[in-house]
Amino acid sequence: MSVDTFDPSQFNAQAQQQAIAADLLAEAVELANSATEGDFLVDLTQAQIDRFAPLLQHTGWQDAAGELDDAAIVSLIRFFTVGEMQYSAWKAEAKSPVVALARVLKKRKAMPADLTPWIKANTTNKFLPHGDLMDLL
Repeated sequence: MSVDTFDPSQFNAQAQQQAIAADLLAEAVELANSATEGDFLVDLTQAQIDRFAPLLQHTGWQDAAGELDDAAIVSLIRFFTVGEMQYSAWKAEAKSPVVALARVLKKRKAMPADLTPWIKANTTNKFLPHGDLMDLL
């Protein structure tokens, strides 16, 4: 019988999660900025929908947002809020990037007063923009 050593870092999923690729982040920001101002709808190709789908539950959004300015984060929040309603592959519920991005804005004290009501008006996802209550406890 042998005894192995326990390395807790092996079990830290966030430590093992790769960062969001810079080119994919840049493409998301570009698409978010090109969205129609009134409704933030973007016509994506199936390839784009599929390429962004894994990012919807990615744990690296807070780190990725650290590199972005407030306006880009607001655009991404609107883009992913509407995108989740528009594309079934983008259902993320409490793991939506909207939650992480909103937390970044709140931490910066840069959350626009009208953004939360806008999010609530444009989604049926009950977790947006605050996330799962259990995560806050």
